[in-house]
Amino acid sequence: MGSRRNESWLEGRRSFDGFLQGLAIVPFWEYMKILVPLTIVLLFAFSREYSMSVGSERAKFLTAEAAVIQAGIRRVEQGNEIATGDLFFFGDLARELIDTDTELVPSSVQSVSAFLRYRPSYQQVQFINAEGREFLRAENTSDGPRIAGPNELQDTSGFDYFTGAMRLKPGEVFVSPIDAEVEGGTIAWPYRPVVRLAAPIDGTAGQRRGIVVLNAHGGHFLREFVQDSQVNGIQRMVVNSEGYWVQHRPKLETGLVLELGRSFQDSFPEIWPQLQAKPRGWVEAPEGRFYFDTVTPPPVASVPGGSVEDLPNWIFISWVPLRVLDEISVRAATPLLLLATPLFFTCLAIGCLAAVARNRQKLADEALKSAQEIKNVMMVAALDGIVVMDRKGITLEFNPSAQEIFGYSLEEARGKLVADLIIPEEHREAHRVGLEHFLETGAGRIIDKHVDELTAVRKNGEEFPVELTVCPVMASGELFFYGFLRDLSVAGREKVKADLEADPIPRALRG
Repeated sequence: MGSRRNESWLEGRRSFDGFLQGLAIVPFWEYMKILVPLTIVLLFAFSREYSMSVGSERAKFLTAEAAVIQAGIRRVEQGNEIATGDLFFFGDLARELIDTDTELVPSSVQSVSAFLRYRPSYQQVQFINAEGREFLRAENTSDGPRIAGPNELQDTSGFDYFTGAMRLKPGEVFVSPIDAEVEGGTIAWPYRPVVRLAAPIDGTAGQRRGIVVLNAHGGHFLREFVQDSQVNGIQRMVVNSEGYWVQHRPKLETGLVLELGRSFQDSFPEIWPQLQAKPRGWVEAPEGRFYFDTVTPPPVASVPGGSVEDLPNWIFISWVPLRVLDEISVRAATPLLLLATPLFFTCLAIGCLAAVARNRQKLADEALKSAQEIKNVMMVAALDGIVVMDRKGITLEFNPSAQEIFGYSLEEARGKLVADLIIPEEHREAHRVGLEHFLETGAGRIIDKHVDELTAVRKNGEEFPVELTVCPVMASGELFFYGFLRDLSVAGREKVKADLEADPIPRALRG
C-alpha cells in the first residue's frame, strides 16, 4: 500500500530530461506570454529600421534625380547663353552689311556659312531689314550650310518674332515659344522643335535698321536631359507653359505642333495646376512623385544690361512612378528581412527555452509546495511529538502532538532554546556540549539513532520518560535537526491508545 501511495504522489510530476521532453509539456499560453513580447520588440525594431532605411534610400535616389534636373537646366542655360552670344555676333555682321549699304560682302557670307558648319544645333540665320524683308538667310542642311538665293528670300513683316524684336531696346533679345521646324513652308517631319532668338539691329546713328534671327534646334538643349528617360523606370520630360510636351516621346511631342491629341495637362489634370503654382518642388500623386523645376530661356543675366520681355517657360519634370518607389522600399527591406528572419527564429528558440525554464520552475515550485504540504500533513498527523531546531538549538517547529505532550503552544515554543523547553536542567549542559561536538565533527551520541528511556520535562515541570530519534537535515545550505519524541509515561501511552480507539484516521487526513 505504501508503494502504491508513493506512486500516486508522483503521478503527473515525473521529472523529464532533455529539451524536447521539456518542450512537449510546455503549455501553449505560457509559451505565447514569452514569444509575443519578443516578437513585438523585434517588429518594432524592424519597422523603425525599415522606415529609416527606406527614407534614406528614397532621399538619396530623389536627391540624385533633382540633381539631374538641375544639370539639365544648367545645360539649357549654358546653351542659351552661347546662342545669345552668337546672336549678337550675327547682329554685328548684319550691322556691317547694312552700314556699307552695298551688296552682300562675300567674306561676311563665308563667315556665316563657316559659323553654321561648326554649330550644327542652329537651323538657320536670318538677316532682316527694317521693312521685314530678308536680305540674307543661311540654313544648315544635311549637305552642309546653304545660302538662300535672292528669289528665296521672304517677307517676314507679319511674323511675331519680327514685330516683337523691332520693339526691343538695344541689347534685348526676343525668344519665341518652341515651335516646329519648317522646311519649304511646311512642318518638317520627323518633328523637330525650334526656338527663335531675335535681336534688333541699329545703325551707327542709333536708327533701327532691322533684326537678326537665329533658329536653334530646341532638342539640342533638351535631348541630354531626356535621353536617359525611362532608365530605372523614371520618365523625364520637358513641357512648355501651355502644358504641351516639348521633349518626351515623339508621338506626344506632336501635340505641341498640331494642338490636338494628348498634352501633359490633359494626361495629368490634377498635377498640372500644382506645377504652375510654384517654380519648383515636387508633387505626390497616385501615379508616383513628380519633381520639377522651371527655366525661362534665356535667363535675364545672359543679356548684359537688358531685360527679357514675355519669355516662355520650360518646365523640367522627372516622373518617378510609384512602382519605382516601391522597388526602392523592397531593396531597403531585403537586407533587413535577411537579418530579421534568423532573429525571429532565434526569438522562437529563446521563447521555447524560456518557456521550458519557466515551466520547470513552475513544476519545481509546485513540487516544493507539495513537499511543504506533505510536511505540514506529517507534522499535524504524527502521533509522535516533532520538534525542529536550527544549529543554534532554537526551536523552529513544534507540532500538535509535541504541544500536547509538553504543554507549550507553538507561539510559546517557537524562538526558544529547545534545551530550555523540554530538557531537564541537569542535562542541558550535556545537550549543549553534544550539539557543539556534532557541529565540529559530524558525530554525535544520539544523532541518527533510536534512543529509549531519555528524560524530558513538561511545561509544568513534570519529568517523564521519552523515546527519541534525532535526524540532521541540510536544506538550502542550512542545517536543521528534526527530533521525533514519543511519550513513554503511562499517561502518555494510554492517551495514544485512547486516541487510536476513538479515531483511527489521523486528524490531518480527515475530510
